[in-house]
Amino acid sequence: MSDGQSERISASGLKFAGSIQEFVRGRTILRWVGLLYSAYIFVLPLRQHSLAVWVEFAVFYPAFLILYFLVGKLNGNRQAVAFVCFFLFAFLYYPLNLEAGAIFVYPFALLCLSVERLGTLFTVLAALMVGVGLETHYVGRSIATAEEIVFFCVIIGISNFAFARQARANVLLKRANSEIERLTQEAERQRIARDLHDLLGHTLTVITVKLDLARRLLSHDSDRARNEIVEAEQTARNALAEVREAVSGYRAEGLGAEISRARRSLLAAGVQLTTTLAPIHLSASQINVLCLALRETVTNIVRHAHATVCHVALVEQDMEIRLTIEDNGVGGQIREGNGLRGMRERVQSVAGALKLTDVANGGTSLELTLPAESESPGPSAPRFAGEADSF
Repeated sequence: MSDGQSERISASGLKFAGSIQEFVRGRTILRWVGLLYSAYIFVLPLRQHSLAVWVEFAVFYPAFLILYFLVGKLNGNRQAVAFVCFFLFAFLYYPLNLEAGAIFVYPFALLCLSVERLGTLFTVLAALMVGVGLETHYVGRSIATAEEIVFFCVIIGISNFAFARQARANVLLKRANSEIERLTQEAERQRIARDLHDLLGHTLTVITVKLDLARRLLSHDSDRARNEIVEAEQTARNALAEVREAVSGYRAEGLGAEISRARRSLLAAGVQLTTTLAPIHLSASQINVLCLALRETVTNIVRHAHATVCHVALVEQDMEIRLTIEDNGVGGQIREGNGLRGMRERVQSVAGALKLTDVANGGTSLELTLPAESESPGPSAPRFAGEADSF
């Protein structure tokens, strides 16, 4: 992974963590503002300078503070129990301080910051309306007082609920964006890994074959050995350019150039190549898939097949494009490695299929099928009918 990718992933994580911190910070600000007003509610009766009032303050205000901070710290069933105790506390304290009708707002407002279901919120609100109505009637207050208490509970509570829902949505959205970015980067890394495997595996094989041939020819055919070394050098230079293209994500040479490159590689390994290629309209992505599949297959033939003949056919039939690469090598059971796995994934990415079978008279056949393009024609493959080259 490059430094730039690491920085982007780290930035995504920081953004997500920052969104959670913003949500928590927003809740904290709302809670501290409410706490300042609660001090006024509890301190207001102290002007009576009554010992009973001071005792009530010493008992109830610490209990209020404990419940006020506790409901924000707990989760699940424990938080539900804390909220029940908070509501019971409000009903217990209100008859002792009839000017403290706002005490009911606190548990409901904090509940709206924590609850996620609107149905739960309405259920609690209905129960609160009934309880406040009964208690105001019990303490001899008018129904208008109960309506005022419920009104402020609804206004502040619904505002908190809307704030919390929006904050949660922002957190989930940033989490989803971070995950999409991570998956995109992972897919790009896999693409580059497949392309580099195909490019470097093929190129290093060709260079090895040419240098080995040059070593064997050096003693009795120095001119040809020199030519092989020059071609190996040129192959290495081309590989550097192809690696840069793979990183940038495109192919510009086309299928004809790839077939010519395959022919040279096979000739260097003593393999005769015949081709049957129909002129077919291919998209850029299909050309890329076919080129890399041909390159990987040729590399495997040079390395493992011990073949003398290879035939490549490209046809279009029944709205399908079929590329067949067949050799007369040793065949046998083939274990799917990184190259074939990458080829299969690349073919599947363009809705294609890959089939690998043994030939009856020895050798291996690879068949790659792609859906035919119905859009405007792009670059087409050249046609070579029965063309053969000998080593």
